[in-house]
Amino acid sequence: MMVERDVLSRRAVLRSLTLFAVRPAGVLALAVAPAGVARAQAGGPCAPTRADLEGPFYLPGAPRRIAIAPPEEPGDRLIVRGRVLGPDCATPLAGAVLDVWQADSQGSYHGPTERYRLRGRLRTDADGGYELFTVKPGAYRIGDRFRPAHIHMIVTHRAYAPLTTQLYFKGDPYLAPNDACGAACKSDDPGRIISLHKEEKMGGEFWAGMFDVVLGQPGT
Repeated sequence: MMVERDVLSRRAVLRSLTLFAVRPAGVLALAVAPAGVARAQAGGPCAPTRADLEGPFYLPGAPRRIAIAPPEEPGDRLIVRGRVLGPDCATPLAGAVLDVWQADSQGSYHGPTERYRLRGRLRTDADGGYELFTVKPGAYRIGDRFRPAHIHMIVTHRAYAPLTTQLYFKGDPYLAPNDACGAACKSDDPGRIISLHKEEKMGGEFWAGMFDVVLGQPGT
């Protein structure tokens, strides 16, 4: 059965926001700068990537793949690449797993009966690097407001604290303070808002952006 934003009730979304608001704040943060220069765009010191709301649309069991959008998936092609780093913002973490999910270009989520469309798990290489092939997600409505376009991910590594977060896109009109998620999602965090540029790859045109992830110490 397809899982879409309209199938899950608004109450479920609001409940997930409430649960996030009362849980202990994460100390995990994201870097959009190149590896070793974590959070440079935010103008701050090295810090782990900030956590963000998991939301009600996560499903376990997504297949391992770097391309979560099939060739026939509607929308603008997007590549997100970066590295997963240790708490010093410099040590690459090989073998980290990124469990990724997102809405389609119209803002709807999909489930396992559609072959986990726009969902997947990918593992970092020896240099801590990853490359994700997808499409730009669409905004979607919650009540009379919209959530900005975003991509969810849960990042895990055996030696470090796991991270649940979201990445956003520069110039989105629904970023905080206009985000329907409110303060829970922190979509105004500059360390998790990436810039996109056009590039040619595999005979096609893609939007592309950099998103480095910095994990925190275990137990932090």
